[in-house]
Amino acid sequence: MTWINLLLDVVLIGLVAAGLVQAGRLISHLSGLKQGRLEMERFVREFNTTVLRAEAGIKGLRAAARDSGDDLEKLVEKAVLLRDELQFIVESADQIAGRLSESATTAVRPVEKTIEKIPEPKPVPAQKETVTLFTAKKPVETLNASQASRAEQELMQDLEKLG
Repeated sequence: MTWINLLLDVVLIGLVAAGLVQAGRLISHLSGLKQGRLEMERFVREFNTTVLRAEAGIKGLRAAARDSGDDLEKLVEKAVLLRDELQFIVESADQIAGRLSESATTAVRPVEKTIEKIPEPKPVPAQKETVTLFTAKKPVETLNASQASRAEQELMQDLEKLG
């Protein structure tokens, strides 16, 4: 019986040793899990901070896009107004150029073949200087050939620039 007790004691010591080894392995796995949990918590906190910063950045980008969109919309409105105004100016200039062309063609008469001597101008007595901004239209009585053609050429050049 002593042998049986001794054998049971050895088996029991072996089982306790195996249990201790398993407990040590279990403790190391639990400490690894605890370390992993701490790292996971730190990762979640950092990820949360990053997400909050990204959301703030997105809000800032949306605000900037809205502001720049509003600015762009205002610029487009101004451009449309300027385009309309320029179109009105060009149409008015075309009408004025047409009237000038008509009046230039009716004002030019055939050039006389004889050249008359132009009388000397009479001296004008000294008066106060006055500046007139506008003068009444007078029909052109006669133009010589060089004046008429030069005026027509200048008018045509101005019309081409407008057109």
